[in-house]
Amino acid sequence: MDPPAPDPPAGPADAGEPACLLHLVCDACGSLDPARGTAHCTRCGTPFPAGPGSSS
Repeated sequence: MDPPAPDPPAGPADAGEPACLLHLVCDACGSLDPARGTAHCTRCGTPFPAGPGSSS
């Protein structure tokens, strides 16, 4: 009879939470827009709402 396989190594304990990309999603078309520093969606042209810290 074969010995049981060892447990897989544990992942790093300090991995943290996955990054949230929700703030990069256009509300109008749902595309992920990594250029969210712009005033409009690069896919559909919808203006982004002014968020906290914006000058408008």
